[in-house]
Amino acid sequence: MDTDVNDLPKSQEICQRLLRGYQFSDSDLYSPGDDELYTILDGHFEQFRGVLAAVGFSLERDDGVMFLQKDDKALSNEEKQSIVVLYLLADLWMESGKPYSDLFSLTVAWHELDWFRDGYGREYLAQTGIEDNDLSAIEDLLRRLARKGLVDYRAETSTVTLRKPAERVLNMARRIHNQMKAQGGMTDE
Repeated sequence: MDTDVNDLPKSQEICQRLLRGYQFSDSDLYSPGDDELYTILDGHFEQFRGVLAAVGFSLERDDGVMFLQKDDKALSNEEKQSIVVLYLLADLWMESGKPYSDLFSLTVAWHELDWFRDGYGREYLAQTGIEDNDLSAIEDLLRRLARKGLVDYRAETSTVTLRKPAERVLNMARRIHNQMKAQGGMTDE
């Protein structure tokens, strides 16, 4: 007999975090407190899926990442900013000759990257409301992304490390960027 999700410990906290946009991943196994939440959700995934579906939400799993899928595909401005900032972070990091995989294991001094260089980076940021030299807007966004489980952000050192859920966002950003280039709308200048 299946356990009712309401009888599981911390089920309310898990559901609240999912509803606020948090994406649970196996990265949580290394974070005190979050490890228990991830283990409960992972072990009772189908029960959580059923309860959330009953109230109109779709709980999905993608390679160890568990998240709520939005049926409304229109992106909010914050979601657009997240895609742009994570994409540019990866692009600027690799442009400086560093490997992509290090973004997920090393701390990156994000403010030292040339966010507002000429070309598509400046244009992408402007399209989401982040204007020239507004590093505080990027910092605020990184703090929000940390609360959603996409990055680990350290304010005292102004460094960021990507977590596994960010890879999903980066893959989407690459597809969008490639589509725009194929349509002739963007150059890599």
